[in-house]
Amino acid sequence: MAQLIKLQDYITRYEADIYRYPNQYIRLKKQQWKTYEEMLRRPVDSENPPHHILDEAASSKEGRLISLMKSFRKKEQEEELFTGNVVTADAVHDEEWELPPVTGSKTPEERKQQFLDSILPVQLKWASSTIREMSYLQKNYKRETLLKFFLQRFPDTFFVMYKPIFLVKQAPVELEIILITPNEILALYYMDEQEESVVLGNNDRFWSIREKEKERKLVNPTISLNRMGSIIKHILPQYDVSLPVTKLLLHPKGYIDISDGPTDVQVVDKRTYEKWFEKMRANNHPLKHSQLKAAGALLSHCQSTYIDRPEWQ
Repeated sequence: MAQLIKLQDYITRYEADIYRYPNQYIRLKKQQWKTYEEMLRRPVDSENPPHHILDEAASSKEGRLISLMKSFRKKEQEEELFTGNVVTADAVHDEEWELPPVTGSKTPEERKQQFLDSILPVQLKWASSTIREMSYLQKNYKRETLLKFFLQRFPDTFFVMYKPIFLVKQAPVELEIILITPNEILALYYMDEQEESVVLGNNDRFWSIREKEKERKLVNPTISLNRMGSIIKHILPQYDVSLPVTKLLLHPKGYIDISDGPTDVQVVDKRTYEKWFEKMRANNHPLKHSQLKAAGALLSHCQSTYIDRPEWQ
């Protein structure tokens, strides 16, 4: 499950320490998945199990929680030796998430989806708060289908910047979607158009899109892609980062035909989507220093709007 490192102009833990949180997220996710697998091996099928089962489950959960906190504390103590950052027990507890129930009859795929859905609130929390600060999260992001797609369908080592707001010459500029993978950066424009629609592109400001028996105009998406690519490519050299930047136009439900347009934009439509998607999911490269450095560089040029968390006011 990809990591949400920036959501619009919200404060994010990743901008506080890009070298710490990606690995911490992967460790936590693996530990929670292991715990969830143990719960599946010992399911409680009834919604009202006997008291001795409830007591045993509570004891087991408490034991797992203590073990998890000890494990995190040990990891954080090791990191403190190198970074000097002090992490309190409250900070460790803050990273917990609630695992889904294992009652009822569900397929392995449904169980896996339940687990992925249980991670989303944690990701949104990390992407809208730090230990001391917080941004007001819009509730609609919990149901944002496109956001869930990019988070739940790609590897843990992918970073997602979702509609980030960059400061360009002190002016806020909202971009589309940026995927930072271990080996490249994708400036991505997702076309959420009707099934079987046909997009006709060229170098003009407006393109045509055919949907069933009607045709309409839309703003040339490569304008947005070029702006994204230009901003990213301007920032990276300032931090001595040389990751390649790919401008990608994605239309998985329909088709894109460009007769006379930019040659530096990669087009993925219904004809090539599955091949592209499987290639992305098969990316098993670990986190890389250049990737973390690139993410930190981009985050440092983003706008963040936040207040102190109530407990720190």
